[in-house]
Amino acid sequence: MGKVTDSLLCGVTGKVGNLVIYKQKGKTFIKQLATRSGKYQPSKKQIYSNRAFVKVQQFLLPIESVLSKGFERFTSGGKRGIHLAMSWALKHAVENEEGIPQLYPEKVKVCDGDLNLSSGLKLIKNEENSYTVIWNADEHGRAKNSDFFWMLIYNPISKRYQLIDNGIYRKRGFIQFSLNSNIDPVGAYVYVSFYRLFKGKSPEFSDSFCLGLME
Repeated sequence: MGKVTDSLLCGVTGKVGNLVIYKQKGKTFIKQLATRSGKYQPSKKQIYSNRAFVKVQQFLLPIESVLSKGFERFTSGGKRGIHLAMSWALKHAVENEEGIPQLYPEKVKVCDGDLNLSSGLKLIKNEENSYTVIWNADEHGRAKNSDFFWMLIYNPISKRYQLIDNGIYRKRGFIQFSLNSNIDPVGAYVYVSFYRLFKGKSPEFSDSFCLGLME
């Protein structure tokens, strides 16, 4: 950057070739524009990171409204639930397989919190479109019998999901449900959690746990 002392250029501003002439505090300056020596080529690490980001985003965007609730307690400073879920997935649910990012849905977190999950969680298929989830109804750690059961069924292929939140208490130990007709059980993942309500505050969840594929 150079300072102009010749009165010939003192009234000139703007771009001239690869130079920019501008005024600041009554003085005139000249700055040379930065130029690239060649076409920009992203590094392998940048290419991998971009691909991982896109893969995680495509998986989570269809359930953005669910993530808003599941991470509500931790959202602040402009960060939304999907941002927190993506950050977790990029660190814990994506693996580098010979330079290609591979997303493992069973490692994805759809809600976050420090309540305890119940032990013995299991998904059982009964008859067509009918299922049961069971768990051990015991209080341990921060778990309470008055906590509510919460479940997300999500098929990332069709991008359809079903959220089940019927006010079932932890102490019950099971829930029987039917799958919505517009959701294909083949390729659908089941995520479960428990949560607690506080008056005037965001619900407090346990971390979600994936029971795997429905079929």
